[in-house]
Amino acid sequence: MSTGSWRRISQGDPKKVILAVDFASPARSEADFRQLAGLLKPNREVWQTVQPEAAERELLSAEAYVQWWLRVPADLYSHVDTVMGYCVGGVFASDLADRIAEANGARPALLLFDPESVDRLSLYRDFAKAAGTMSLLSAEEQGGHIAEVRALCETEQDFRALATQVIKIYETAVGVVFDRLGLDEEASEDLRGMFRSYVSYLFAAQQLSPEKGWGTAGALTSAQSSPGASQALWERRFRVRTEELLRSPDVAEATQRFLHDRGV
Repeated sequence: MSTGSWRRISQGDPKKVILAVDFASPARSEADFRQLAGLLKPNREVWQTVQPEAAERELLSAEAYVQWWLRVPADLYSHVDTVMGYCVGGVFASDLADRIAEANGARPALLLFDPESVDRLSLYRDFAKAAGTMSLLSAEEQGGHIAEVRALCETEQDFRALATQVIKIYETAVGVVFDRLGLDEEASEDLRGMFRSYVSYLFAAQQLSPEKGWGTAGALTSAQSSPGASQALWERRFRVRTEELLRSPDVAEATQRFLHDRGV
């Protein structure tokens, strides 16, 4: 079931709703909230964010994202008990919890998974990861694109301008890949749109300051922890890679305990 802005990924008690903020993509290597929800027993009422379609065409503001995700049916909105966020999703999760508190009079609990805020090097790291999967580019071609983005991230101070330039470099690289594969423009545009949407997500998150809200949150983190975990009220670390965090049975058990202690 979907509301446009949200997709239900697990069905449970409709009066104890969990909202999960993440950038879900079929291309990602990291486990997502759908996998975590499948490990939770008893089943929980979990809804996960859907990205706005407009983000595939343009960079959207943080307010545009938050307003998009506030389009929750009234019977769902009034029963939100917990807001979760993975990685950059934790930035939006904190802001959503604040908005829900304004409307409902009580702030939902906040549970973060490897929380991370956004800076210019976030774009470099994620571009490098994406470029590293383009096996039809030579090592020299991959390295050249990555070095160009690294230099931009170190010198360009305006985040909008930086994001726009990184998108252009990605589109150039992926265009070469699709030409070599002999695939049509439509398939190439789907991949470009997904990357534009992800960069828009980072661009919007960079506009928010979640630190105050994170001070009320719990953090479940991977073995290497995460930059935002130190700002949480408490942290519990697990001996798994961040890619495995949301599919770990131990993390699911800790999540269940957190929810059980809240009566969810």
